Amino acid sequence: MRLLSAVKSKTGKKSTATRRRQTRRPRMSARRMRQVLIGTGFATLTAIVAASGWHAARTGAVDEAARMIDMVGTDISNELGLVVSDILVEGRYRTERSALVAAIATDRGAPILGIDLEALKSRIDALPWVRTAAVERRLPDTLFVKLEERTPLALWQRDGDLSLIDDRGVEVPGQNPRRFADLPIVVGADAPARAHEFLNLLSGEPDLKLRVRAVTWIGERRWNVRLDTGVDIELPEHAPGKAWSHLAKLQRDHQVLDRDVIAIDLRLPNQLVVRVAPNVTGRLRNPGKDT
Repeated sequence: MRLLSAVKSKTGKKSTATRRRQTRRPRMSARRMRQVLIGTGFATLTAIVAASGWHAARTGAVDEAARMIDMVGTDISNELGLVVSDILVEGRYRTERSALVAAIATDRGAPILGIDLEALKSRIDALPWVRTAAVERRLPDTLFVKLEERTPLALWQRDGDLSLIDDRGVEVPGQNPRRFADLPIVVGADAPARAHEFLNLLSGEPDLKLRVRAVTWIGERRWNVRLDTGVDIELPEHAPGKAWSHLAKLQRDHQVLDRDVIAIDLRLPNQLVVRVAPNVTGRLRNPGKDT
């Protein structure tokens, strides 16, 4: 019994020591921790790219990997090769290059995972010609920016001043109206919001549309059109396109716009009211005598 007891006691001491050795863990060094996080982050990113292509860079999984790498510093991006080498821009036509570069404010070699895409998008959206921008990472090293720019439509006359509006009726700030003197002028408080649709209607008769210099929204219900000769065309509230086409036909057949007229009223269906200059009226009333 004592032998068993002694053996049991000896065995018990050995078992305790063994357990102590097994529960004792060596501390992971900072360098080792760094390597683990790098490897985990890189493996995550590699799996994402392999599974779903470059566009996976826009998913939350990549952001999670970025946060993992940030635990040991953004310089890890350099070790992984996740730095900006190229900045690709699509859709830039009117936006000044210098203004766009200032808005992007990202140098080549910057950690691509450290870029705040929302803040970057906000800066680009604030540029005058940009309607909206899309910004994305294309791993491992490309920042991609796609612009949707505004299309200039007309000059809006308000309180004697002119400002440029786009095809959605929105003012484009900071533009010199003289640069867009070839565009038609729109007049009226609500004219910008309606101008795109109406100018498209006028485009149905392209030869006549080329002569349009200004359009005025009258009484919140109809349009007047001024041509390059100063002739005013009064269009009806209903079916203005039909009246416009009728005028185009009269011009092709009878050159009505090439005569001494100052206004043509098309507001009444199937009728054409022509107003001539006062001096022409006087000549018609007093034609004189042939000698």
